[in-house]
Amino acid sequence: MRRLRSEKAIQLAMQNKWQEAADLNQQILEQFPEDVDTLNRLGKALMELGRYADSRDQYQRATKLDPSNGIAAKNLARMTKLAEETPTSQVVVVQHSRPVDPSVFIEESGKTAVTDLVDRARFQTIATLTAGDKLTLKVEDGIVRVMAPGDLVVGQLEPKIGQRVMRLMTAGNRYSAAITSIDEHHVRIIIREEYRDPSMRSRPSFSTLAPEIRPYTKDSVFRTDMDDEDDDSMDDTDGDTETVDVADGDASSKEDESDHDDDA
Repeated sequence: MRRLRSEKAIQLAMQNKWQEAADLNQQILEQFPEDVDTLNRLGKALMELGRYADSRDQYQRATKLDPSNGIAAKNLARMTKLAEETPTSQVVVVQHSRPVDPSVFIEESGKTAVTDLVDRARFQTIATLTAGDKLTLKVEDGIVRVMAPGDLVVGQLEPKIGQRVMRLMTAGNRYSAAITSIDEHHVRIIIREEYRDPSMRSRPSFSTLAPEIRPYTKDSVFRTDMDDEDDDSMDDTDGDTETVDVADGDASSKEDESDHDDDA
């Protein structure tokens, strides 16, 4: 019975039914008050509901029961800060209406780019956003704002990639975006070309130097922005890209090693 109820609670969380998930986890705790996993799940559900102080209390209980639990410790620090700094009236609860679609994390050569937002909103106002949440791009006053549901401004694209996206949107392309990771210090998103205007048929939206298709695994795998050479090569011709020897970076180091060997 305990296992079945825990699995049900996990399913509710995956479906973003946070109130139901919170209620079920509380029921489990009535019978198993020292279940650390349930305390962590309840803390997550309460956080998604904007109840930061209550969420903090659950993570605090979990860390006392299991001081080595990294999930509880990390979220306790996060919720403690949010509970202290965010008045209840300022909490923005983003409704997650659908389960996370794993395909949003897949990178495709020429069609996706991963970047950190600039001019981000205060973390307290976007803390309920999570990886997988879908965003929209809105061009305003020469910049590209990144919006969450409810017209919540999350941040904006950094100028270089923003200018490129604006040019392509003006030409008729359409793009979607989703969060790949978020914390107090950064919001990282993946931008995806959803439609390419016929006039842009031979021009890739983003760098074509990455592997053709690459599944999202962890933050370190992502390219966080486009370097100058990538952007220049994309703008030079309609879709023609230079052949780049990806081993160049290692070649110089090997030559240096060779020189040292000769000296020896």
